Amino acid sequence: MQVSVEESGVIERKLAISVPSAEVGAEIDKRLKTIAKQAKIPGFRPGKAPRSVIEKRFSNQIVNEVISDTIQSNYQKAITEQKILPAGLVSIEPTPYEAGKDFEFVATIEIFPEIPAPSLSGKTLEKPVCEVSEEDIDKTLEDLQKRNASYDEKEGEAVAGDRLTIDFDGKIDGEPFPGGAASDFPFVLGEGQMLEQFDSALVGVKTGDSRNIEFTFPEDYHGEDVAGKEVAFEVSVKKVEQPSLPEMDDKFAESMGIEEGGIAKMRDEIKTSLVRELSSRLRSTMRDRVMDALHEANKIEVPSALVQEEIDRAVQTISQQLESQGLPAKDIDRNNYADEARKRVALGLIAREVIEKNEIKVDGDAVRARIDEMSAGYDDSEAFVNYYYSEPERLQQIEAVVLEEQVVNTMLESASVKEVKVDFREFMNPQAA
Repeated sequence: MQVSVEESGVIERKLAISVPSAEVGAEIDKRLKTIAKQAKIPGFRPGKAPRSVIEKRFSNQIVNEVISDTIQSNYQKAITEQKILPAGLVSIEPTPYEAGKDFEFVATIEIFPEIPAPSLSGKTLEKPVCEVSEEDIDKTLEDLQKRNASYDEKEGEAVAGDRLTIDFDGKIDGEPFPGGAASDFPFVLGEGQMLEQFDSALVGVKTGDSRNIEFTFPEDYHGEDVAGKEVAFEVSVKKVEQPSLPEMDDKFAESMGIEEGGIAKMRDEIKTSLVRELSSRLRSTMRDRVMDALHEANKIEVPSALVQEEIDRAVQTISQQLESQGLPAKDIDRNNYADEARKRVALGLIAREVIEKNEIKVDGDAVRARIDEMSAGYDDSEAFVNYYYSEPERLQQIEAVVLEEQVVNTMLESASVKEVKVDFREFMNPQAA
């Protein structure tokens, strides 16, 4: 076997591989002899058919099998011999096989890119600093109070806080769209459950009213098929109800599962929960900022095979979500996920380089601390911990998260970090703010 390597791109390589004719011919002859011993040909006893008959019937099949196996085995030999670690195989282009001539094929592959700057030296990152205040606990209690309100029908106009039950039918360019229609749909006015244009158009309605609402979906709307498009809704108001809030007393706390300690205990548990949520949000925010900075500092070309695999995962997830909602999962535009897929692949490669350069290993104590933190919200925390430690695949999920956090922390040590004080509710729910 002879191999020559051509750099056909930043990460693309073409391997021209030539296999001696004698090697290919010998394998073809070997397989034909094996078939000749076993073949049952009409008019001949088993194994007694002439070679010419065997070749006429089986030659094309055997040649195709040998060429396929020759490509696979010699491709593996070539990348081992050349000490190449492919990120993906782009194509195999064989020349037509001719008996007596060396067999040649070209394997186009992509290799892993070089990472120029697996560090954030010279970069400044803002780190949010936030605390849970008594006012934040009060607001959470108010939210719980509202969510547990009872509702009574009213005759007057709907105002913020009232619950509406409606039928709606939406169309884009005169055509229905998935998720654009519903019957007996309840929502609380002014709570951000619906798009602001839809919500505000229903302020002042009464039971029995009808409204035509037209607006344009935001460009960044989560439903990519309707984002940025004009929509027209026909809305029928079937019921308007006003809220009746429960008293904020120990009985309310008991209804929320606080068996002892009343409202005071409930406040303590709310604070513990908010602190846990804040910690998680702070971690994810710094992870995103570090990863964005690393991505910006390393403009690398990424292997297309890995990008396609990432797109496959995204499309599969979307398909499953649509099917679970009873919506068609066909005609998903893969191009919609290409940019994010390229970014995810790039960040995965960059993170791997950071791990190798800094010799980062999974911290077992950090893994246990994370699982203990996750278990805090469960009644049987010990069973939760055992759930993860009893199954290697589940434990690997947490290890991957912790390893990523270790990458983030290592990169923060190389960067300049500027602390910025932020409001809890604005930080936790920026869209609402």
